[in-house]
Amino acid sequence: MTFTPTQKELFNKNIEVLSNILLKE
Repeated sequence: MTFTPTQKELFNKNIEVLSNILLKE
């Protein structure tokens, strides 16, 4: 079974990445 990320999951992932960048500053 292949996994296709949904728009919501992609959005959440982007938020996580942005949060990590902000925390580093």
